[in-house]
Amino acid sequence: MLRVPIEQTKSGMTLARSVSDPEKPEHVLLKAGFELEESHIKRLRSLKQTSIWIKYPGLDFLDDMLDPELVLKQQRLYSSLKEDFSEVQQVGLNNINYSQYVSIMSDFFHTLLQDKKPSFLIISELQGSSSDIFRHGTAVTSLALLLGIRLEAYLVRKRPSLPPALATDLTSLGLGCLLHDIGKQFLPEQMKNFHMTAQDQGEPLWQQHTEAGFEMIKSGLDPCAGQIILNHHQHFDGSGFPPRKSLAGSREPTIPLQQEEIHIFCRIAALADRFEGFRHLPDGKLAPTIVALKRIRNPGYACWFDPVIYQTFLSSMPAFLPGEQVTLNDGQLMVVTEVNEKYPCRPTVRPINPDAAQTLDQNDLPPTSDINLAHEKNLHVSRIGNFDVTPYLF
Repeated sequence: MLRVPIEQTKSGMTLARSVSDPEKPEHVLLKAGFELEESHIKRLRSLKQTSIWIKYPGLDFLDDMLDPELVLKQQRLYSSLKEDFSEVQQVGLNNINYSQYVSIMSDFFHTLLQDKKPSFLIISELQGSSSDIFRHGTAVTSLALLLGIRLEAYLVRKRPSLPPALATDLTSLGLGCLLHDIGKQFLPEQMKNFHMTAQDQGEPLWQQHTEAGFEMIKSGLDPCAGQIILNHHQHFDGSGFPPRKSLAGSREPTIPLQQEEIHIFCRIAALADRFEGFRHLPDGKLAPTIVALKRIRNPGYACWFDPVIYQTFLSSMPAFLPGEQVTLNDGQLMVVTEVNEKYPCRPTVRPINPDAAQTLDQNDLPPTSDINLAHEKNLHVSRIGNFDVTPYLF
């Protein structure tokens, strides 16, 4: 299968995976095996779908990169969250059954855990508006769980009072990340789309979404999940928020938490939240992964994160995802077949022919010899769809 940017999708291509409504991902718009016509493509573009998976001869080995069951469970998380909290002002917080989220989250986490090598591809499957706090929460959850799985030994060291099996159970991490921005529901509309930067951490009212969210759910979730909602904007260098509460009558200044004072789950959530925020452009469109990777590598942000978590993330997150269609600087159309951990911006790629995606004819394929861009210094990925990624290469 091949992931094609929606602007390069053509009539006659056959879907390799079903396409869901970006706003209601539990609703399937087009099923796998469906042959696209121009009217369908126009409809997908109008829904702001950014890319689709299509069938392509010779790329069957990519089919196992992403478990369809995992995608469905991720969509179930999103749908449950959005449905419940969209009615919260009418029915009240007391009507929300948090135990269902514990069950769904545990199921999602253990499905990820059973995967031999869970892929970061999952984070790009949930498409939609950057202003949707439920989509954002679900994406942050997926990213945090993937990162937590890779940090198993570190979690055991940082949670010495727990048996290893409990220290590495990430259900509470996922649950806290899922609901981490729930306090934004009651912000003024003009503040909901604000994205924090190294230079601007938001107005005091915006910052209060962490405490507001914690007050909303503190009696319904376990303390670890609640800590994430309250402290996902605490920075390792002590520059985050909210300030810790001072004792009554104390003259000690109220300052944020820092370093080991911050719960390990909050440190993971802080990085996942910031990276997911970087995936969205000011106009609300979804940016290629490499854009967010370039931004989070900025030294102004690097000091915000636990160094172990930060380095684990950078070594794990590919700049270009397997199956992604890209264009090289010499105009060749390629598909990413293998990531390069040492040189993230220089993956292994294979030439593709758009006509083969329409006819599924093996004879339409160009030579199938792969090109390792680490060995081709004059070549590099220049575009994903119409997006010029050249300024973001590192």
